[in-house]
Amino acid sequence: MTVHREAQRYQVKIPTHDGVILTATVYQPELAVGDTAPLIIATHGYGGFRAKRPLSIYGKTMITGQAAIRAWRAGYWVVFYDQRGFGGSGDKVNMMDLQKEVRDVSTVIDWSLAHLPGIETLADGQPAIGMIGESYGAGAQILASFHEPRLQALVPVAGWHNFAEALAPNGHMRTSWGGALLTVPPVTSGFSTQGLSRPWRSMMTGSMNGEVRNILTARSPASLCANGQHPQADALLVQGFRDSLMTMDQALDNRACFLEGGRDVRLLGIQGGHILPWPVQSWSGKPLFNTDRQINCNGHTQPLEDMILAWWDEKLRGAAPQVPELCLALDYDDAITPENFPTDTTPFRISREQVHIPIAGLFEGFMIPVDTGYDMVRGLWRNADRRELSPNGGLGRPRFIPLHVVERDDELLLGIPEIDLQLAGTASLRSTRVFIGIGVQHANQRRVRVASEQLTPLPGKGLYRQPLTPVSVPLKAGDRVGLVVYGYSWQYAFNPSFWWSRAHFNGEVALPIVTNSWETRASH
Repeated sequence: MTVHREAQRYQVKIPTHDGVILTATVYQPELAVGDTAPLIIATHGYGGFRAKRPLSIYGKTMITGQAAIRAWRAGYWVVFYDQRGFGGSGDKVNMMDLQKEVRDVSTVIDWSLAHLPGIETLADGQPAIGMIGESYGAGAQILASFHEPRLQALVPVAGWHNFAEALAPNGHMRTSWGGALLTVPPVTSGFSTQGLSRPWRSMMTGSMNGEVRNILTARSPASLCANGQHPQADALLVQGFRDSLMTMDQALDNRACFLEGGRDVRLLGIQGGHILPWPVQSWSGKPLFNTDRQINCNGHTQPLEDMILAWWDEKLRGAAPQVPELCLALDYDDAITPENFPTDTTPFRISREQVHIPIAGLFEGFMIPVDTGYDMVRGLWRNADRRELSPNGGLGRPRFIPLHVVERDDELLLGIPEIDLQLAGTASLRSTRVFIGIGVQHANQRRVRVASEQLTPLPGKGLYRQPLTPVSVPLKAGDRVGLVVYGYSWQYAFNPSFWWSRAHFNGEVALPIVTNSWETRASH
């Protein structure tokens, strides 16, 4: 076979509609005479930069780079570009402005179609174009797909549905993430980010500024979906249960919007994503962002990048489907493939309980070695489970209120918890502030783990009737599941209540407990 184009990569500059220059790397596949290949547009997360070569930070350690390089080696065109303000691209970082970062996606497509020979077309005459990006790059492709019909097969990794709510649930800023977003990315962007301006500083100081909330809401799929608009591409959503920034509910809401528009949307629920460093969250391999290396779906384990390639092969090359509608990881080695995301819950009543603000949970990360040593000693006595079925903690440690004792080894904590809680206390309205989650205390262990490490702020006195963040935890007989309440959380480190007081709460908690016999479980 005569090859007229060998596999190679080269650097290019792409001018935008407003005169900004975007830098990009083109990965050209090996093409014989008359051959065509689909195109993958790749871009990075907030604070990142493109993979200039396969042997690079993004090419080796980030799923966007790994999947893009994997696609190139499988015969795809890949254009990997730096977003505005990052890497070698011009302008400042505009926090996903619809007329800048989002419109740039169409600009990169225009340039690619004009300059790259042999891009494959689909049966309907449209170019075969896919896209991938994590976090900030996930937002770019989802938002672009509302107005860009040439995008066919998206892979948004850890994206948002409502940007403002993701950063500030119940209006309470995730200040540890706010601190990370306002310190790390400015360095990589040469301090050219809009996020350094005055309104954005509320990301570190407490409740989100109203101006910032309005801006981020407008730059969210939630706003477009609410106006009756829908994405025009199919999508493979990849979202992590342990992600403490772009949580699983963001993916479920995006999924609903794609489905309303009649699109084919599938969801891989992994464990990783935006993960804060220890001791805020347990170590996951890399600080700030880390995805699972492989996922177990349809009864066998394969690298996540291979699953993504199978999606593009199906959508852009007409290959047989291999990616399930849903694949939900229970941990890093185990997953199930249900037909629908579970919605069943079981309600439990909570009488009046209390927690001390702000010290309950302040040192919890540093108590892990103490709990581990205690469990090792107790483990010398087999079946020595002497826990009392009564609330504990609430002063120096979080308050744990056990609600359910697991009786079978095939039970799962999987789905969306719900609360109907009244919060009161001895301090003022705003100083009565707690952080709640679902706690799991495994049999014969002292430590209470927060399910999927998801904590929701209740930022003041009042009635809270709402769903919590979806969780996924496999259970064993003897485990206890209940409500865990912190007076201080390092996930919200710079915005706790520093007024010494007590918070009181009572009401109802609905736990999403199912048995894994309702679906076939794919064991590693």
